Amino acid sequence: MKALRQTWRLAWTTIGLLGCPGTEVPAAPGGDSGSSSGQGNDASAVGNPSMPAADAKLSSPAIDGSSLIDGARDNAEAAANGTDAAMGGIQQDGANDAPSQAASPDASGLCKTAGTELCDGFESGSIDATLWGTPAPTPGASVMVDNGHVHSGNFALHVKLVPGQANTAQITDAVTFPAKNNTFYTRAFFYFSPDVPSGAYHLAVLLATGNNDLGFVQAGLGVAADKQYVGYSEYYGSGPGNTAHGGTFTEFGPDSNTRVAPMTWICLELMQGSDAAMTTTMRRVWVDGKELPEQVSNYNGRKAPKFDLMSIGILQYHASPTPIDVWIDDVRVSSSGPIGCGVP
Repeated sequence: MKALRQTWRLAWTTIGLLGCPGTEVPAAPGGDSGSSSGQGNDASAVGNPSMPAADAKLSSPAIDGSSLIDGARDNAEAAANGTDAAMGGIQQDGANDAPSQAASPDASGLCKTAGTELCDGFESGSIDATLWGTPAPTPGASVMVDNGHVHSGNFALHVKLVPGQANTAQITDAVTFPAKNNTFYTRAFFYFSPDVPSGAYHLAVLLATGNNDLGFVQAGLGVAADKQYVGYSEYYGSGPGNTAHGGTFTEFGPDSNTRVAPMTWICLELMQGSDAAMTTTMRRVWVDGKELPEQVSNYNGRKAPKFDLMSIGILQYHASPTPIDVWIDDVRVSSSGPIGCGVP
């Protein structure tokens, strides 16, 4: 396991989020929309008839430095002392379980979609509308089910991104929300082809969203800088669902020494949650069954959001310099975890 980083990156100059002229924040995922269009060998595709409304520029936002420092200190202390106490009463199977050690929901290890559990390997050959919302991708991007690359079975979700624009192409959990105790685990397998860009670039792969007393919040797992994993949060402070930067706008997140391996299947897991008092927002991240300790976050600089949506796919905060294809398979969302990589 990588050594714990002792400092947060309070200003994301390394990934170009702060003070990056001309960069737009993608809009929050909307409701079910889009049209079906056959592409390649897909059985179901979400079209791209419209671009989400543009958001405010990510330039010279107001940063609450004291809150960020407090959050970073809380995070470092929680990681150093063990995160079980910081997690309160949240059920967990152990911080560093290997995939083979992850608990299964029943004796067979099969996952049953109901209540606080969602499982999908896309083996129906289409995007199941009873499981997923399908917000319209940005023009040129697409979300479909095909057999170009599969982690298991015969089909996987295929996200296609085009160069020269900041793409959004995601599906949204339509089963498990509102999340039990405002806390949930999301596990999915990703295949990036040919690679993800590096430099002043940032994208999200697993993204939880909701609102706190000041407005819209994004919190999730992404990739930034030198193809490094990053757990990050953005508190916009402009009212519910609004991604414009308000006067209390705050964002933070440490990049990891662990980097994306392209052209192979990667198991990614994200926990997002809060304490019962809704004063602390918590995050944990696992890659291929191993927890990234520098991504442990227990942030109390803002009130926790009430999470109301989990999006799986790609949201780019910067224009993609190259075309990217991403396959996603064996998705699981649960109120308990960590889920691990060794179960469906």
